[in-house]
Amino acid sequence: MEIKFTPRKLEGAIDAMPSKSHAHRLLIAQKLAHLQGHASEESVEISPFSDDIEATMNCLGQLDKNTPYLECGESGSTLRFLLPVTMALKDGACFLGAGRLPDRPLSPLKEEMELHGCRFRMGANKGDDRFEEICSVRGRLEAGEYFLPGNVSSQFITGLLFALPLLDAESTLILTTELESAGYIDMTLHVLRRFGLEIYTEFTESGLLMYRVPGNQVYIEPEGLTPEGDWSNAAFWLAAGVLSGDITVRGLNMESCQRDKEIISILQQMGAAPEITTHSDGLSDIRTVACCLKGAEIDVSQIPDLAPVLAVIMSSAEGTSMISHGERLKFKESNRMKSIYAMLYALGADISYGGDRLSITGKAFLEGGHTDSQNDHRIAMAAAVASCLCSGEVFLENPIAVTKSYPDFYNDFIDLGGEPEYLWNQNSEKNL
Repeated sequence: MEIKFTPRKLEGAIDAMPSKSHAHRLLIAQKLAHLQGHASEESVEISPFSDDIEATMNCLGQLDKNTPYLECGESGSTLRFLLPVTMALKDGACFLGAGRLPDRPLSPLKEEMELHGCRFRMGANKGDDRFEEICSVRGRLEAGEYFLPGNVSSQFITGLLFALPLLDAESTLILTTELESAGYIDMTLHVLRRFGLEIYTEFTESGLLMYRVPGNQVYIEPEGLTPEGDWSNAAFWLAAGVLSGDITVRGLNMESCQRDKEIISILQQMGAAPEITTHSDGLSDIRTVACCLKGAEIDVSQIPDLAPVLAVIMSSAEGTSMISHGERLKFKESNRMKSIYAMLYALGADISYGGDRLSITGKAFLEGGHTDSQNDHRIAMAAAVASCLCSGEVFLENPIAVTKSYPDFYNDFIDLGGEPEYLWNQNSEKNL
């Protein structure tokens, strides 16, 4: 199946969807509080709003079983967060995944868990038509010293930070390199501390981060759990505003730990002037309008999820722009730096790709054409926004990838004036 986008100016106002990253963390902490008998009397249910959140909720339900089978879907967060959490609670578990997830790396988390009581058997068996066994694990996770690089995946660090307080003695988690995607760890620590946990952030003699985590801690659910508005997905609409229209995104927290709120400062650096209106509840409405943009050089090591939408913005900015330090993007739902390049090149952008970098020289407009999301939700959304810059129609293969994080994306696109049209072939599933 593919979607055809007819180029249109996008205008209007839209509510920010809930943050997937924040919701994952709230759900895990909430489940652990329930398992320890410390649920809030005012417990708030977080409804599933994306495939990844549904995967986490389904997996958390398995923690009530002696030997859980955790079907993680295509969610790297679900798998990497729940591997150590599950093995802090259980003597055995099986983890399954779909799409590209079984091929995404578990090292060095796997090796650290093996040094602390766990035995892995990497899977080669199909669970069913959708899921493939990633690994089965035996042995309870043990307290001790853990070492992880800070530049491979913050998800490994988050998973251990959730699990270590459950162990029977104090543990330390020592980073062996500088921390990338630090905002995600800040979010994790904020959630853990809100649930009453003590995590001490210290530094090694060489100046690297170390987390000291007392054992035998109890998760206590606070009242009023609500995921924040999602800056990562809001960035697509803020970009559409500066490229072709006048768009307001409502309900964003300017004080959020989400590092992708840097989209505001990046747009300002490129010549836009986002208007910020903050209300009495502390949440803000952000408005962007079409303007002339200038090129910029952006290091995405701390904001990898912004890379696709930044590349779209840069394709119309004056001069040559650069996206750098995108090494870890090759481990996303697609090899994302290559996917960004392929998508924008197919639409007529002046773009080159080399290793961890993209170089983009802006043009007045893109031509349009046929491209593919590579089954990557952020590439699909970036292609939709890029259609606003095109003189011709855009045809996108595998558009339903957006359900991973933003199932209502195309409905919101329509509400803002977009014109997506589903095109079916004889092999297409005619339901969304």
